[in-house]
Amino acid sequence: MRLFARHDPEPSPAGATPADVKRAYDLGRADERKRHHSHPILGLIVAVAAIFGCGAVYLGMHEGSFSRAGQVVDENLAVAADSSRGASQAAAITVADAGETAHDAGQTPRQTGQSPQQH
Repeated sequence: MRLFARHDPEPSPAGATPADVKRAYDLGRADERKRHHSHPILGLIVAVAAIFGCGAVYLGMHEGSFSRAGQVVDENLAVAADSSRGASQAAAITVADAGETAHDAGQTPRQTGQSPQQH
């Protein structure tokens, strides 16, 4: 009885050569790789979440406390939300003005109350 029989190569089924076994193994790996592909957007989301997580850990170590780090993050988010709210309101006003201008430009002189000669 041998002590280290686990290091011996396994016998090939039905007289297959080692090259046949390797080719079958490589085909099986390729099939699994095709079946289990990842989505690039999901990978991007996971990477961004990991970066934010590392940033939160860094802030926790830098501030000396994770509650203070959370407060810093909340303050930064509040500032970003306020600035984006002002920008979105300005964009909404611009879009509304552009819509009115486009609406007025599409009307005929009769619809606006002008005579055709004045136009």
